[in-house]
Amino acid sequence: MADVQQRLSKSERTRESILTVAERLFSEKGFDATSLDAIGKEAGIQGTAILYHFPTKRELYEAVLDRIFTPLLEEMGSQLEGQAPLQDRLVTFTSMMVRFAAQRPGAAKLILRDSSAGSADVKEIMGTVAAPHWKRLLGVLESEGEGTGTDPLIIWNIIVGAVCFYYAAGPTVGGLPYDPCTPEKTATFEKVMMDLTRSLSTYKA
Repeated sequence: MADVQQRLSKSERTRESILTVAERLFSEKGFDATSLDAIGKEAGIQGTAILYHFPTKRELYEAVLDRIFTPLLEEMGSQLEGQAPLQDRLVTFTSMMVRFAAQRPGAAKLILRDSSAGSADVKEIMGTVAAPHWKRLLGVLESEGEGTGTDPLIIWNIIVGAVCFYYAAGPTVGGLPYDPCTPEKTATFEKVMMDLTRSLSTYKA
């Protein structure tokens, strides 16, 4: 990581610093309650210099969402478009989701906070950024669920919701007496969620 930072230009390092701080503040406070001034101050950016990199808060939020989720969603898309049985692909998808959330619980918190309690503008931004990926993923799920008696979209929403809640809200609302992000707890939760996915994928409506 240090080598990568050294290869970046000063402008690129500043941009990465802004994105890192913005991701944390957006996950902690939400889009609506986070100002560009607060992000710039924590990132060590003087005055309005942050506007050179991100002219509006919306553009910064979109860049944060893209940075967090695009690699994951592209990998999930490739996985779901594979040749393995759908149940196996869904189980692998679940494993990927759990490991991602354990490594970046702030991302899970951001999804949970802004998708449920954010303003209409925030939800519109999230939808716009996610649209190309969701179209690809949901297209696979819808087409493969036809005629099987199983609705992969239900499985998708149950798994995503459970993973996000466990890592984002579980330590407070769920009353977890431990850190869910430790390797041991992550491995246990991953197995539970993979078993749940297998069970859900055999359910016939």
